[in-house]
Amino acid sequence: MSRPRAPRVAGKLFRTILLALVFGVSILAVWRVCSAGDPKQVRVMSPNPALSEAYVAAGGQLNCYRQEQATITRAPNNYGYFSVTRCVFIPEANQVQLVFRYNNSTLRHLAEDKNLQSVPSKSGIYFDVSIVLSTDATPNDKTDNLDPSTLSLTRRRASGDHVRVETALYTYFRYTFDGVTVDDLTDGVFADVYFLGDLSTDEATGEVVYPVDPYGVLCLWDSESENLPYKLTKADRKAIEGK
Repeated sequence: MSRPRAPRVAGKLFRTILLALVFGVSILAVWRVCSAGDPKQVRVMSPNPALSEAYVAAGGQLNCYRQEQATITRAPNNYGYFSVTRCVFIPEANQVQLVFRYNNSTLRHLAEDKNLQSVPSKSGIYFDVSIVLSTDATPNDKTDNLDPSTLSLTRRRASGDHVRVETALYTYFRYTFDGVTVDDLTDGVFADVYFLGDLSTDEATGEVVYPVDPYGVLCLWDSESENLPYKLTKADRKAIEGK
């Protein structure tokens, strides 16, 4: 006796649906991995006069470096909100360039955290990213670093224009910071992220007033970690040389 037709058809249908689900999940996973990489527009160094002059003076042999630090915020109030996917120190130019990134869900969290009436549009600019250098007045004594009186903080704001790129999942910014000098007294370098709505302006000086606690903070460099050489890419050199 032959097998009844209905169960045979149902079995084929089940296998087809299962294969389609597996294929769909695989495609989604590959798409997310591919989408997570930095777009080429922000992978290349942004030239400015300070960098170009240092490049020429060094004969194109800049001693750039980076460090392996946490790339995403992990504090309870900003878990997964912000990332610094790239950060390069260029000592000859007293400059730092970094790539700042946040995903679409960060804007939803922003609306909740700051009691906004609606989720902000992806096309807007909502965050201020600055660099803070911590200088140790007693570099030979690390045991007193929890004492604020032994550390001084210097903030640097981004210089000139930034590069902005949007993808399906993320919004990217490439920032350049000039006047950043890391020396023997430097204890750490940090990226501070503030919601623009939390900032104010000093009426007397016209300078931006930053609250004590940033919305997010990431360490970019610390005196206990190793400096890793960063080799300029062909695209970096073309950009700096204006080709």
